[in-house]
Amino acid sequence: MNSSVTKTLLALLLALKKLEIPLSEDEQALLQDVGQQLALDPDYWEFIEPELITIIQANSTLHQLFEAVKVKLDTLDGRIPRELLPSLAYLEKELFGETKEITTFDGQIKGEPNNQPNPVISLTSSILRLSNQDHTVKQLPFIQEISDYVENYRYFNTYFANPDERTTVPPSEPLIHGQTYLLLVDISPERKGIESKPTPFPDQALAQVWNDSESLPLDLVVASKEFNIDATVKKLTLPRSGASDIVQFTVKPNLFEGRGYIQVDLLYRGYLLQSKQLAVLIIPVAGAEIPESLRPPQTATITFTTTDLLTHDKLTLLPERFLTVDVQVDTRDGSTDLRFLDRTQGNQELVSYSTNLQSGLGNAIARVRQKLHSMAATKEGYQFKTQGDMKLLNTWLPQLADAGRYLYRSLLPENKGRTLGEDSGEKLRAALKPDSVIQVNPINPILGLGKATIPWALLYERKVMTSKEVHVCEEFLNHDIDCTDCPFKDNYKVVCPHAFWGYRYAIEQLPAWTSGELSQTPSLVWQIANNQPLYINFNVWRDFRFWKNHLPKIEQLGYVKMLVAEEIMELENIWATYSSDLDIVYFYCHGGIDETEQLPYLQLSDDKISSNFLEACEVNWQHRPLVLLNGCATGDYGPESYISLIDDFRAAGASGVIGTECPVPELFAELYAIILLKRVFRGEPLGRAMLTVRREMLQQNLNPLGLVYSLYAPYEIALARALAHN
Repeated sequence: MNSSVTKTLLALLLALKKLEIPLSEDEQALLQDVGQQLALDPDYWEFIEPELITIIQANSTLHQLFEAVKVKLDTLDGRIPRELLPSLAYLEKELFGETKEITTFDGQIKGEPNNQPNPVISLTSSILRLSNQDHTVKQLPFIQEISDYVENYRYFNTYFANPDERTTVPPSEPLIHGQTYLLLVDISPERKGIESKPTPFPDQALAQVWNDSESLPLDLVVASKEFNIDATVKKLTLPRSGASDIVQFTVKPNLFEGRGYIQVDLLYRGYLLQSKQLAVLIIPVAGAEIPESLRPPQTATITFTTTDLLTHDKLTLLPERFLTVDVQVDTRDGSTDLRFLDRTQGNQELVSYSTNLQSGLGNAIARVRQKLHSMAATKEGYQFKTQGDMKLLNTWLPQLADAGRYLYRSLLPENKGRTLGEDSGEKLRAALKPDSVIQVNPINPILGLGKATIPWALLYERKVMTSKEVHVCEEFLNHDIDCTDCPFKDNYKVVCPHAFWGYRYAIEQLPAWTSGELSQTPSLVWQIANNQPLYINFNVWRDFRFWKNHLPKIEQLGYVKMLVAEEIMELENIWATYSSDLDIVYFYCHGGIDETEQLPYLQLSDDKISSNFLEACEVNWQHRPLVLLNGCATGDYGPESYISLIDDFRAAGASGVIGTECPVPELFAELYAIILLKRVFRGEPLGRAMLTVRREMLQQNLNPLGLVYSLYAPYEIALARALAHN
């Protein structure tokens, strides 16, 4: 999206809102002409902009207001939360009292464009084509909301100070090895300290949780391998407006020389709000020569900003996140850093501990996925069967448990102070209760890194021996998830299915946007805004055996309209015609990594779908559909086949994605989808439905393949209008 267009048009709308002297009829007519040009030829902005600026400059008061707002938008780089921008249909209803078609001066009918990449152009052109534009914008609630956001944003500031003189250390100076400093943190309308790009603190995420409070307690977590830190967690009191208190951490560089990194996280009740990474040049002694570099000695990057709107009802009624896992790739050596933010201690305090994972993590992940693939895709496993038995479980589950235990031990930090001590995560296991929601935030410091995923559902949290005597517990069907009164509970030669995270907890992996990505930030949403019938776009590789039987089974679950695409052209037509109606986008098809291009793809009957294809389609899914990737029978299919496509789906408006950890046999994929969709159609939250289906398929079918499916969306996401009832 052209940031110049966005900032200029938003600045005009906000300036018109503040304008006290009404526009003249001539000014209104000139703005109407601009609105018509925007509607007809939005791509000709380079010709439209000079004319618009001339109109603004001719009105000195409007020009002054416009420039003042433009400065604020420049600071924000034009980034406005997507949820603040209404659909064109909603705007028409606000303007006319009903949805109506807009006729341009050449008589052409213009409805809401399905492929419009910049909603600001659509909204502005609709407003400008009316008379009394300044009066109109004053009546529109969304303009007021955008104005409030632009006027009231604050910044997450970090800066260093000398503890003795209490003077700040300029960002142009390095820090000295072994010397003590204060790391100061605050949230303020004023930008202070170290920052590379201005990214506002996400105040809008907290808009509905204040109630009568004048302040909110946030958890501030600091972690580093190159600095000793006096305390990793402290409280920051956030006022409703203005600057917070300044929180200080005592830090000392333990790196002799080079760049050291500090990660700073802000959380509210276990929900990650914003993360920042500081990169600081460290020199061995005072006066040492500073290496030449284009980078300043101190820089900071916002690595995560939530777009999730928290509400009091959600925080009261929904599962509280007691364990948040931040996953970040270290740009220096490609290793993966994990920060476990643990609130299981029974109070409001938060404990932070971290671990650094080198190549061993990749090996552990590969081993788990290799076991999954063998279990799912071989005739000795579940390739041709959905109903299993104890013999099959005893063949495969001990192997999965062994691989999952190695992964669990690789991930969880050892000897990290008072939280884990030397128990390798056993206290954490004891504290986490069945049905807990674990939130995973993939934090990527720069684009293109950190796209690898971890099969969290396969983590195995009990100790297990490697022995021919190891077998699956014969009593697991008769006991609860905690294995209450099970005689084999502490027998490490017995594999308990309930020790896999995927059977014990609900796991949500939340896509995050860093400061350099999209201008209109897609928000995490909690509902699919469906009507009835439910519109399902079903995209299929036609040579699959069961898909034609699969369709009527879906139709029997509720009042749905199936839009089937076997080929790319059909898919394009469906997206062009029904973009604003789709509730579920279902890919029942192949996928993989292109051998030549090394890029992920999904494949319909005649061609492949890539990231560039999704971008070029320029879809704008108004209902925030769920994307279901039921990847069948493709040898190289896995998260790497679609993880980077999640960004494209969310940019198109998707609420989230369900994907698989490995290829899934079609027989099971078809059954799993029917059982899951049955619950989703009832209005069940998606995270709970997936956890329940996994357990049911294990207990009733003795089939563990439900562990293969992963959720890249909030746990609570559900249909706004259920299709069926219990």
